[in-house]
Amino acid sequence: MNLSYYFKKRLTDIIISFFMLVFLFFTLLPIGWMVYSSLKDSTDIAIGKVGLRRAGTDILLIKPIGQELLVLAADGGLNRFQAADLKLRAHYSYKTAATSYLLDGQYIWLFSADKGLYRIDQHNFKQHQRVRFDLPVIDYNKVTTTYLAKINGKIVASLDYKSFSGVWQFDPATLAVKFIREKKHNYFPERKRPRPLDVAAFAGIDSEIFVQVRDNNVFYLGGSSGKLFRCDAGSKQVLGQTRLPNGHLLIRFNNYIDMWKNVNFGLYLRNSLIICGFTMVFAMIFATFAAYALSRFRFPGSDLFSNAILATQMIPMIMYLIPIYIMFVKFTTLTGIPVKGTFPGIILIYSAWFLPFSIWILRGFFAAIPRELEEAALIDGCSRLRVFWHVALPLAMPGIIATGIYVFLNAWDELMFAWVLTNADTMTIPVGIRLFVGNYQNRFDLMMAAATVATLPVVVIFFLLQRHIVRGLTAGAVKG
Repeated sequence: MNLSYYFKKRLTDIIISFFMLVFLFFTLLPIGWMVYSSLKDSTDIAIGKVGLRRAGTDILLIKPIGQELLVLAADGGLNRFQAADLKLRAHYSYKTAATSYLLDGQYIWLFSADKGLYRIDQHNFKQHQRVRFDLPVIDYNKVTTTYLAKINGKIVASLDYKSFSGVWQFDPATLAVKFIREKKHNYFPERKRPRPLDVAAFAGIDSEIFVQVRDNNVFYLGGSSGKLFRCDAGSKQVLGQTRLPNGHLLIRFNNYIDMWKNVNFGLYLRNSLIICGFTMVFAMIFATFAAYALSRFRFPGSDLFSNAILATQMIPMIMYLIPIYIMFVKFTTLTGIPVKGTFPGIILIYSAWFLPFSIWILRGFFAAIPRELEEAALIDGCSRLRVFWHVALPLAMPGIIATGIYVFLNAWDELMFAWVLTNADTMTIPVGIRLFVGNYQNRFDLMMAAATVATLPVVVIFFLLQRHIVRGLTAGAVKG
């Protein structure tokens, strides 16, 4: 088959583009999975569940109102059914967690661990007023049960969380809130989770039942997974059944809030920016002068020095760890000046490690600059320092920026030296993320959120300086 040149070229371009897209997909897949996992529940990540979980719709309260049935679910779902045939008439969900309810006159009071207290109109589920409150010491993801009651004309609420013993008291009319300490057991003595009811007498019930309400000759049973049954009170036979609408997807944007609230991530971020920023600056300053000298001047031992710089990269960085640690300890013992666990100590080590490679890379950039430009500047009366500052340095700037970004990214991701040579006040992000395992009850969701936030500065730097990186990578590729 004879194919034209343009057809073959177009076909080749399509095939290359396809494989490039596939390569890009698999390259970005770990980052995408990290971001996706940061919005999941920690338990789902631990058990390897890929999809997002939906909120449970266990039925917590049933109230017959005339010819209708008010059914309230654990996900903050409010439902109104037609009592005769269990046909759904109205539904609205407030997407809450650890939910409790209280019916008082025309209002539905809804209290949850993550969104506070709602006062909702029974006839219009969307019409509500909300009271927000926040206690920084509480991780609301760990609250499994909340309590709500009306005592002495006040709406009283509390929750089950470690040794928490406080109570929120609300005025039903004004919704003014008052927090009372150490009164939980007075208002809610020995509150326990509700156990499934014994419904052995009812035939055809295939789920756990938490709520049982009788209205004349009919029993209404509400159970797990939002199953609602209508049974005859005499024969105990199931007359009808239905299921509540599915709960909302549990997309936990609060993981990012909890990460900043429960973990000192701001300290790790600040330390990483300080250490990596100064490492990049110091490494680039010394590497720029050294690389220019090696590319422009011949002096005794210049070749040996260049080869020695490259030889240092043949030894794994981990081999220096123990000697450096001993050196730090000895220096502190002899001088009394602390080095381990300080910013200058870790910055010095990082700068020293990245300096040889930076010199070798920048030497190539300076060597690619035509000597004729510098010679012309010298003829015009410039000193060697002015030639370097006004001619060589601007032309090599793309390479310096590209190399500086390389140093910053490598220092940003380094773990082993930071783990050994830092302390609680100077820990970097890799060390902080590593401490998530164990120190924070293996909260994998917070770990993924922290990793996502740690990636953001790198991504921002890359996109802001992308033009300089490309110029730096291609500088010196074409001469003349």
